[in-house]
Amino acid sequence: MNTATASESSNTPRPHSAPDESGTQRTWVAVLTAGIVGVLLLLITPFPRGFQGETTGDAALVSQVENALDSGHWHHVAAAKINGDDVTWGGVGADENSEFEIGSITKTVTAALYADAIERGEIDERTNLGEVWPELDGEVAEVTLASIATQRSGLPAQEPALSFGDGLATFLSRYIHTDPYRGTATDLADSLRNVDVGPQEPEYSNFAFGILGQALATVTDSSYGDLVRERITEPLGMTDTYVPRTAEGLSHGYTASGLRAAPWTLGGTAPSGAIRSTAHDMSIWLRATVDGSAPGSRAAQPREDFDESDRIGWAWFTTKDRSPNLTWHNGGTGGYRSFLGFDPKTSQGIIVLSDSAISVDDAADVISTSNASSLGTQRPSQVHDDQAGGNS
Repeated sequence: MNTATASESSNTPRPHSAPDESGTQRTWVAVLTAGIVGVLLLLITPFPRGFQGETTGDAALVSQVENALDSGHWHHVAAAKINGDDVTWGGVGADENSEFEIGSITKTVTAALYADAIERGEIDERTNLGEVWPELDGEVAEVTLASIATQRSGLPAQEPALSFGDGLATFLSRYIHTDPYRGTATDLADSLRNVDVGPQEPEYSNFAFGILGQALATVTDSSYGDLVRERITEPLGMTDTYVPRTAEGLSHGYTASGLRAAPWTLGGTAPSGAIRSTAHDMSIWLRATVDGSAPGSRAAQPREDFDESDRIGWAWFTTKDRSPNLTWHNGGTGGYRSFLGFDPKTSQGIIVLSDSAISVDDAADVISTSNASSLGTQRPSQVHDDQAGGNS
């Protein structure tokens, strides 16, 4: 757009010695505008800072966690360190009973339900989606639950949009920090009729794990939330762990830039990342998985190579480049991050739950260190922190 004044657009030449006053004014206006915009951005964007609030529990553990994670737009954190039967808790602005979204650590529970269903004789490792939903045909009907559990099903990484409007709402949710998952369990199963099955190679899929959980619910004539309660949390005494039906009960987490992010329930995709829990209950889950007393605990045993750094069991990853190697999973939603890992040989473990969308994977360093190799120093890969991109 031409912003020149009438006098500026005339053909009368200016003396070379005269200053370009209008140009100088435009420069100062631009500088002033940039300064105002910069100040406004500073006012609405939180500064990097350390964890907020009072230290709770074991101060030495809190120090270890803080040193491992460094600083960022942190808010509150709760941690648990396991050493055999001994558990140490610590936190900042939170304690072992504070509730968090655990994100994709939910997948370890879904995998345990899968292993438990096999042990009960309800399914076997050859069971495919066509046996669960007979109306399916073609390649998708041949996809086995076992291939889903080892993240090599060929199913899409994310849930297909129900409609153009739904896809637009999901896209916008990334910018207004709300739950991007809108479909019900029925919607999720119905979407299988229109998906393309890709190569059955290692590829992390939230959609597939949503399907796995809903398949188990269908086979057992139950709901995913009821299965979690009846087969996992009640037998283990995990009284503060559940699959939410609504967003109520948890106020919000924070984005990586420190803005508020709404809770996620994930709808039909809940089996991939919706569970809410505490550091206390996650310590029960970790210890029971390590000692084999958890239903479906054999899900943690590595079965296949996943990538250069990890092997995979049913959902659980096991590193190949740390000392000692850890069996682990992480998670993330719009405003939360989590990490859980343990050394199967020593029964040492670490759990970190945070209400900020900044990776806490480096919590692994509390009990295990990266090994240098020809590929460089490795650590648990953030690629599995899937819900950061709209489900981690």
